[in-house]
Amino acid sequence: MEQLLCPLFKKESHVPCVITDEAVFSYAQVNALVHNLSMHLKSLGVAAEKRVVFKACLDFKTILLFFALFRLGAVACPLSTRLSQEQNLVCLNRLRPALVINPETLPLSFMESFPIEPLIQRETLATFLFTSGSSGIPKIACQSFYNHYMSALGAVSALQLDSNSRYLLALPLFHVGGLAPLFRCFLQGATVVLSSQLLAQAIIHHRISHLSLVPTQLYRLVQEPLRNTPLKCVLLGGAPTAPSLFERGRQLGLPLYTTYGMTEMSSMITLDKLLPFRELKIKEGEIFVRGAPLFQGYWDTASQQVIDAREQGWFATRDLGRFNEKGELEMMGRKDRQFISGGENIQPEEIEQALLQIPGIVRTLVLPIDDEEFGARPHAFIEDTTEMHTLNSIKAALQDKLPSFKHPVRLSSFSADAKTQTLIRK
Repeated sequence: MEQLLCPLFKKESHVPCVITDEAVFSYAQVNALVHNLSMHLKSLGVAAEKRVVFKACLDFKTILLFFALFRLGAVACPLSTRLSQEQNLVCLNRLRPALVINPETLPLSFMESFPIEPLIQRETLATFLFTSGSSGIPKIACQSFYNHYMSALGAVSALQLDSNSRYLLALPLFHVGGLAPLFRCFLQGATVVLSSQLLAQAIIHHRISHLSLVPTQLYRLVQEPLRNTPLKCVLLGGAPTAPSLFERGRQLGLPLYTTYGMTEMSSMITLDKLLPFRELKIKEGEIFVRGAPLFQGYWDTASQQVIDAREQGWFATRDLGRFNEKGELEMMGRKDRQFISGGENIQPEEIEQALLQIPGIVRTLVLPIDDEEFGARPHAFIEDTTEMHTLNSIKAALQDKLPSFKHPVRLSSFSADAKTQTLIRK
């Protein structure tokens, strides 16, 4: 079976590997820490194919834990730090792990005697990651080490990552968007930065060149004083970005790039254009993907087996999309969010995109509400920075953009409805 070099090994061992607000750790130091931690985990019974659960805080020890588990061939099962005790129990019942670990309690040691070139089996299962659960209960996507490796390998050239790059981790490590930058950086000998400072302060203080954000983080970033940054690439994903917000970021000199990706493809699929080692096709409006980063399948709780979700190598994403005249992928919505109103099919994302074109609206969510006459009608939730929009003004602004049956019949703010906040988190 083919083996892959663990992406923490670098001949330039003096190069900074991880920087925090308090310390700098070289590749040699991190390599030693990971190896010695893997020996400690081995003494606890961690071995190949064993599932290990832990809360994935955005910190140094969690990074070390991931790669120590990879070296042992164990499966890292990171949980969200936002889960309640009841939700944690549900996750544990679904995963049935061999061990639950608190990363904060792990010992760190710089003692030497670690392998120079630690090799990992190509097909070794590496992570079980919970999906966003947009269509119900979150699924558990299973990725091999090879999936993560090839995802990173296909992205580093487009990102222009090298040993001089500094990538600020701003996304949670229990999401593939937070985990993927680790593989990218370690493959290229770039530096990962962890900081508790505000984004703008961290960017300047740590001379950040690369950054991955969701639109909400970008919105907060542009509120801070931000000029002449060292940034070379800011990746945006996870949700649609309001054109006004995108333009505001560009006016501030931010090098913004939109991405399309998913947990099942081990992070990014496109960065404006399709990245290497990925294939994409559109059939009847739905996006299908395949390639080296494509996951191994979903974890089935009942059988305790990985269930393949591919058909002839292709994975049906349930995302709707099209290619524009530049050959770039444009997202149109999700198949499973469509509802029928008075016999007409309504795609909520189409309304959300139109709402984002209205000045002052930076975040939207459209949900169906029951209606005796039409069956269902659109209910729009918005985040309005002007605090001036009303249902009538919204309808007027949409007059030339959407047919009237797609206009919202009810308007609410995100903060006004606790139930909606729950739906958004799910």
